Amino acid sequence: MKLLIAGAGFIVSDFLPIAKDIENLELVGIAGVESDLAQMQKYQADYGIKQVYTDYDEALARTSADTVYVAVPNFLHYLFAKKALFAGKNVICEKPFTVKYQEFKELRQLAEEKHLVLVEAITNQYLSNYQALKDELADLGAVKIVSMNYSQYSHRYDAFKEGKVLPVFDLKKGGGALMDLNIYNMRGAS
Repeated sequence: MKLLIAGAGFIVSDFLPIAKDIENLELVGIAGVESDLAQMQKYQADYGIKQVYTDYDEALARTSADTVYVAVPNFLHYLFAKKALFAGKNVICEKPFTVKYQEFKELRQLAEEKHLVLVEAITNQYLSNYQALKDELADLGAVKIVSMNYSQYSHRYDAFKEGKVLPVFDLKKGGGALMDLNIYNMRGAS
């Protein structure tokens, strides 16, 4: 897979250290905003990314990528995934896929029409404990109520308490607990 990374934020810093363990993965580019240039150049040096772009459209046009990993703030997932699909690239999109269901349906249809892969970068449904729970549900009988909780302290919460509202907490940008951590609970219920 020849991968273009769209975004240079926190989730990318989590992904890159494990990227070296993915067979046949070539990091052909990373695209972000001008203010992320220094960070992207550091990623380039540390992880062998071939090209750095500050213009996503240029990256889509010039890169040899066959797949784009969309790791931008939630409210941009739809736009970035759609542009990648139109450029003939497969898409791995961070969670949540989109902020609106209609946007997801449009992306799915576009991917199907172009015979491209469109997947959400959410892993819990592939874990062995998740599969074991799913397999055991039939033995429980009729489920009447389900209560789920997935919580963790966000390193970005301190900034929030100081009045700095980052995209993960900004409701206007598709942020908030439902779109961040509780996606796992919703996935678990499906």
